[in-house]
Amino acid sequence: MATPDPNMRVSNAEREAIIAKLHAATEEGRLDLDEFADRSRQAYEARTYGEVAGLLSDLPETAGALAVPAAASPVAAGAPTELRLAPKASSLERKGDWLVPQKIVVDAKASSVKLDCRHAVISSGRVDIDVNLIASSLEVVLPAGAYAVDDDTDMMMSSVDNRASYKGGTGIRFAMSGRSKASSVTFRYERRFLWWRW
Repeated sequence: MATPDPNMRVSNAEREAIIAKLHAATEEGRLDLDEFADRSRQAYEARTYGEVAGLLSDLPETAGALAVPAAASPVAAGAPTELRLAPKASSLERKGDWLVPQKIVVDAKASSVKLDCRHAVISSGRVDIDVNLIASSLEVVLPAGAYAVDDDTDMMMSSVDNRASYKGGTGIRFAMSGRSKASSVTFRYERRFLWWRW
């Protein structure tokens, strides 16, 4: 594998791969918690390959190379452009490497819906979430760099907690619209504590 240009910018996927290697090394006892925390901080702050080159160089099976996950395969032709979820008095969760279409319709009644998009394959630069919530909760976990906006949602006795608002950049835009009655909506990023991620 060719050595990357040290001035080339590091992607979010490469940062996450570095953190995964550091986590594995910590579990094996090769790094202590302070070293893991310090190197993780450096990985998240790094902008170029040159800035992360030494983070894995003293760990086995890496030879200083970045452990970059395989690129997500392009969305197949004819893939659905819309996902409809209509739980009633239920709990529904999408997580892992599921396909996120451009539009998601959530028609939930007395239900709990969680859309974990951290490792999902997202088919476009914008995801529209059309909601019709009645006595329900919706939680959306965004991938790093994405942001959420409430475009046009009619609220009645409801709440929206947006912890992933726009702060600049060109990340994926999650836009919510629709109706919400006696319900709650939360947009957030991944939570972290030591090696736990949720």
